Amino acid sequence: MKHFILIILSLLLAGAAAAQNHAEEPEIVIEMRGEQTAPVAAVSIWDKNALQLTRLFRGKDRSHVLYSVENVSTKDDILRSDNAKEYAFVRYGTNDGDYRKFLFKAEDPQTFVACAANLKDVLAVNLKYGVNMGVSLKDFLRVYGGTAQASALEDETAGKTLAVYKQTYSDVNHKTPAPYYFVFDGDELTQMLAGEKAYADYAKKLTEANEKLRAQNKQAQDKAAQLEKQKRKQAARRKPIKALAYGGTVEDQMYMPRVNNPKFPPPTPSKVPAGTPIPVNPF
Repeated sequence: MKHFILIILSLLLAGAAAAQNHAEEPEIVIEMRGEQTAPVAAVSIWDKNALQLTRLFRGKDRSHVLYSVENVSTKDDILRSDNAKEYAFVRYGTNDGDYRKFLFKAEDPQTFVACAANLKDVLAVNLKYGVNMGVSLKDFLRVYGGTAQASALEDETAGKTLAVYKQTYSDVNHKTPAPYYFVFDGDELTQMLAGEKAYADYAKKLTEANEKLRAQNKQAQDKAAQLEKQKRKQAARRKPIKALAYGGTVEDQMYMPRVNNPKFPPPTPSKVPAGTPIPVNPF
């Protein structure tokens, strides 16, 4: 009994000591307070030109622009430049109407590079960075339709006629006006060629490709004609020989037909000894 009482007292003392130690430990206090993240101010892009938008978004990344612009983008893509460098591209609006176009670096972070608010802005960005942000023929003619000289090039390998417009062009990066050639495939600008030599080289490549295609087509036609000629010769060799029987009695025509062909001598009746009875057809 004494032993049992001692065990209970030991447990009670241990519990009291543990409680005292626990009370002496510092409490962890969590404060449920904090400041709300400031919302990104909504930006209206339609009342701002390219210069104003450049000042507004310089140093910002693509996510910031997409989040802050009030409108929803109509195109989000990757463009590859002439030297194979990639850019992230975002467009608001349409190529035929009002638009705002943004170019960003493709690597992370996708920081702002340039923007365009009209045709001249787009052409300037295209030339500077070697990209094609998209130009419609309608938008081009709206600006240069009264001064551009129209012509055409045939792309026979693609089965297309390309519209070409020669226009004296200059921009903020190209101060001296110079002749440029704008090549359109349907409604889309595909080439912007600076100077007569660039255009001549482009036209020469198309001409050489067309001539090569024509030569291939002629070779194929000649081969088809030769095969057809051979087929006709073979058919003529297999044509059956026809013999025409004429003149004489019915019995002559039945038993001794004449062959009207100089290659074969006419058949002659066999000689029968005199006195040999000739069978008579009872019919």
